[in-house]
Parts: sequence; structure tokens; C-alpha cells
Amino acid sequence: MNRREFLWMAAGASGAAVLGGCRTADVRDNAALRAAVDGYVAQGLYLGLACASNRGDLYVKGKRTLDEPRLPVTADTLFDLASVGKTHTAALCALLYADGKLDVDAPFTKYLPEHVLAKEDCRITVRDLATHSGGFDNSKPYMTPDAKKMFAELYRKRPVWPRGERFCYACSNFVYLGLIVERLTGMGLNAAAKKMLWGPLGMTRTTWQTVVDDPNVAEYPPSTYGGERPGARKRRIGERNDTCAHLAPCPMGNGANFSTVPDMLLFATDLLRRERFPKAYYDLLFAPSFDGDGHRRSFGWDMTAAKSTFTSWTKTAFSDKAICHTGWTGPAIAVDPVRNFAGVVLGNRLASKQKTMGPRLHLLDLMS
Repeated sequence: MNRREFLWMAAGASGAAVLGGCRTADVRDNAALRAAVDGYVAQGLYLGLACASNRGDLYVKGKRTLDEPRLPVTADTLFDLASVGKTHTAALCALLYADGKLDVDAPFTKYLPEHVLAKEDCRITVRDLATHSGGFDNSKPYMTPDAKKMFAELYRKRPVWPRGERFCYACSNFVYLGLIVERLTGMGLNAAAKKMLWGPLGMTRTTWQTVVDDPNVAEYPPSTYGGERPGARKRRIGERNDTCAHLAPCPMGNGANFSTVPDMLLFATDLLRRERFPKAYYDLLFAPSFDGDGHRRSFGWDMTAAKSTFTSWTKTAFSDKAICHTGWTGPAIAVDPVRNFAGVVLGNRLASKQKTMGPRLHLLDLMS
């Protein structure tokens, strides 16, 4: 499905947005999805929600701004992807791998010789970073507005556990992957993504840059600013929520890029159909690369498992071939080749991550 086809099928009223004068008959009326979205917004879990799937779902509800005038969410509203943006970093790495430019089983210091571990016998691989199994914890000594100090701290961060011993979700892993993409392409992340990923897929409403001069952007409460205490200065609409990404002088690979449900569905549907890029790209992103410590991961994605400490995904009906990811600000994405499903949920949450995790996965389940 290309972007024109999606915009043609997307339509609606009283909750679903109208795009380009499209036909309402082309969007299925998923009553269960509609009721769940309406309920989550009414309960105050989300200010606004936008959902879409390859099954013909497109439903939006709620507001994109916190204060008056309370502007509505539309299908073309830009949301901060938070950690769902890590899937774009993983995709860029997978494209470089498919092109023979990146060895995912080589020590990551091969590509970042500035790192302190490059002077030692570093065995933490690029794949280990993508599966959060290299031994780094999620401490962020690099969270500083001083750009020079930020990168100095990144390059001297050390692992806490032996490689492969345990899973620990660490944003620094994907910061390193983003830096590797920049090193191998000679471009910043935003330019690399436009050329290699977003452009070929027709994703024209996705960016790693701070959003300016675009009125259709979701706003988030200060409680969603990762890494900051309550009472933090309210971000200007279009600024990154994640504190490290907000402070960084350039886009970082740990996510915090902006996108819409049409664009993200193009990304997810391509992963399902495996049509645009080399086979090695898709194989890497779907192949289990770490299975231990109660977690199962492919390259850059969570995977469901019969037994897992990550129970949020195991409570869904997705198969063990599915890849999925969530983000701090409220989004979730899943691609399940067994169920022939690709779906996206974007939203600006008001309640905690814990209180909104089950609901967002439930919305994906309802669409699948």
C-alpha cells in the first residue's frame, strides 16, 4: 500500500479524520476499536489517540493541544514517537547490513573507535546493542546541555554486566547505533532516514528534527518528559519530549522523532509485505537475536514469547513471529506476519506509562 492508496482509503467523521475527500466506505467501522478509543480518552488516560492498521482501520479521537483552543487530533497529526523511533534507527542499521556496509556481529567499537572500550578487548557487538543485551544499564551520565561533555560521557560509559548475561533496556545502546549510522553514511540521522528509509517508502510527514511552522503537532504534559522531575518547564509544541534528545545538539538514535499514523503504517506495512528493500533487511529485523533473562528480542524490536517477564505483549494474541515496540509518550507498533497484520497506535498520554501500556496494546489487538 502506498501513501496515495492510504490517503484514498482514510476518511470519517465524529472521531475519524477526513483526508483529501476520501470515501468513508473504504474505512471499516471497527465498533470495538471505536468504543475502546473513546473510553480511554474519556477516562483521561490519553488526551488524544490515532490508530491505523492494514485491515482498513483508521480512527482518531481527542485533542492534540493541552490548553485553549483545544485543537482536535487528526489522522495527519504529528506525534512524538519516543522509543518507537528506535525502530527507524534499527531499520537504517539493517539497510546498511543488507548493503554489506555494517557487520552486526562485529564489536561496535569497530565503528566507534573513540569509545573507551575500543582500547580493550571489547566483544559487545552491534547486534548486542540492538537487543539491549551488551551489558550497559540505562544510566545517563551523558544527559547534559553541554554537547562536548555529552559525547565525552557517552564514549566513556562502561557496561555493568557481562555481555549476553541479561537484558537491560538502555537508551545509550541506540544512541551508539545512531552514531554508527552517521559514521557509515556521512550524513546526520534525519538526512540518512530521508534518503534510505522514509523517502523510498513515501513517508513525507516523518522527521527527526524539532518541528517548527507546522500547526498539526501533538502536545504533551510535563509528566511525560523522560528524565525530568515533575514541574519541568513545559516544552514548546514540536520540541522533543525525551530530555536527552531535547538537550542533544542533533537528533539521536534513541528515538524522539515525529510521525503520523499514515506514515508509520507505510513503514509497518512494508515490513509485513517485504517488497521494497533487500531480503536481508527484513530477515534481520524479524529474526530472534536474543532470548534469555525472560526477554526475547529481534534486531531493534521486542518479540512476543510464551514465557516472558514482559507480560504486556504476552497478554495479546500476537504470534511468536511478531515484532513490536512501545514508546514513553504513549505509542505502540506491531507487525505480525502470521496474522498478516500491521498496526500503529499514536497518542499523547496523560496517565502513566504503566497505566497506558495495557490499553495501547489492547488497541493493537482489537485491530488485528
